[in-house]
Amino acid sequence: MSDKTGIEWADATWNPVTGCSKVSEGCRNCYAKTFTERFEGVEGHYFEPGFKVTLRPDKLEQPLRWTRPRKIFVNSMSDLFHPDVPDDYIDRVFAVMALCPHHTFQVLTKRPERMRTYLTVKDQDETIGHLAMQMYEEFGGHGDCSLPAGLIHGPGVISNHSVAAHPVAWPLPNVWFGVSVENQQAADERIPLLLQTPAAVRFLSCEPLLGAVDLNHITLQLSDAPERGKPAISISALRGWYGGDGDPSRIDWVIVGGESGSKARPMHPWWVQELRDQCQAAGVPFFFKQWGEWKETHALRCNEPGIKGKPWYNFDPDTSVCRIGKQAAGRELDGKTWDQFPEGAPTDVG
Repeated sequence: MSDKTGIEWADATWNPVTGCSKVSEGCRNCYAKTFTERFEGVEGHYFEPGFKVTLRPDKLEQPLRWTRPRKIFVNSMSDLFHPDVPDDYIDRVFAVMALCPHHTFQVLTKRPERMRTYLTVKDQDETIGHLAMQMYEEFGGHGDCSLPAGLIHGPGVISNHSVAAHPVAWPLPNVWFGVSVENQQAADERIPLLLQTPAAVRFLSCEPLLGAVDLNHITLQLSDAPERGKPAISISALRGWYGGDGDPSRIDWVIVGGESGSKARPMHPWWVQELRDQCQAAGVPFFFKQWGEWKETHALRCNEPGIKGKPWYNFDPDTSVCRIGKQAAGRELDGKTWDQFPEGAPTDVG
């Protein structure tokens, strides 16, 4: 929960909420749950509540004090759209993000239904704009906090004009929205909802990747979209679908990674290669985060140093993976690292 992080695709983490609950197979070995539950019930400890959803209003101001532009992963220890997080608290998180146009915020969820609903509420731009002004005053209007265009009336003076006169750009241009996708089922359920969500950038976090995922044939139930009553159609999440406004909604960025930790499940290298190839064919940035604990190793090498005695898993006669550890497995895919970002992403300068 600081301006430094070991997460390769972010520069910092910000946790105005901690705690969550499991919704799918990708949650089974959740690192945040494992970490926080060690301290559950320890009187006075920050994680005394364990993994129970807990609002952290004392953390709301944190990004305002980071002057250097950062890519900030929001709620690495939770899910902003968990049902136990009230709408008015989500409003405050968005108001802070509106106050920090120099940062890029990466919001990842496994609950895209609520995310879509929240972002399509009428006059949400006015609500967040008004709240941003209030919170600027609440935080003292200090120099570390910059108001977005339209919220300042004169040099350093907050306007007292009507709310309608000061909406923020919506969706916020510095906020990226993503969904977790661990297998085809998750892709089929979550990606159509993401594509129906207003966003400057939409992304997928395929970590832990637990099965093959085809992004080129996602089924969209148009009965759940504005065109009610129409049948389901097959769409390409990478090339986009037209939602009626003339502009295609598409996935702008794909992150892939294997599972780490003591109970990590193996990942087939073909699953990763296929996603990489799909992204390349569509011109979508691809980021390979890690192999995790397991990596493909030829069975004939089982007696070599560093491999001898390690657990093995055979996906098929031609593909075996060995549990050699996250560090040894590394991040290279086909001899190179893949650290691609959407165009215009800020670069942390240290």
